[in-house]
Amino acid sequence: MFKVNDFVVYGDRGVYRIASIGQLDFLDSNEKYYSLEPACSDGSTIYVKTSSNKISMRNLISRQKAESYLSELRDLDSLYDKDSRARDREYQGVLKSSECGGCFRMLKGIKQEEHRRLAIGKKLNADDDKNLKRVEKILLGELAVVFNSSVDQVKEKMSVLYEN
Repeated sequence: MFKVNDFVVYGDRGVYRIASIGQLDFLDSNEKYYSLEPACSDGSTIYVKTSSNKISMRNLISRQKAESYLSELRDLDSLYDKDSRARDREYQGVLKSSECGGCFRMLKGIKQEEHRRLAIGKKLNADDDKNLKRVEKILLGELAVVFNSSVDQVKEKMSVLYEN
């Protein structure tokens, strides 16, 4: 169980801070809810039943684990299937689980494709662009909280690491 003021990754929605845990005044129910406030962006509070397991919710990775991922990013295999349907299925699984290693591999794969396409004067396709935004919201938000910095600072720091 999570505690008040814990930061969590809530499915593919990003990083949230648990503002409170308890019954909601505006519902006629005895169930307890987590009140989740966005940690890195503007947005609405989300209410999640403490007993719910429909969407994954996990603690943030440790600073040590984050540093380990960053130091190994150049050697990490990227995740980018040339078949767009297979790629989309893989990416949906990664986003649903929000598992950090998968998110790093996905981000690296899309960024490498973006660099490849830019070199020939093209942009990412719409699906890749959408998935890039979704995985960045999860991963950059998590790293920003872990390193106590801004999303833009994390993005800048990571930009040189995807290129291999």
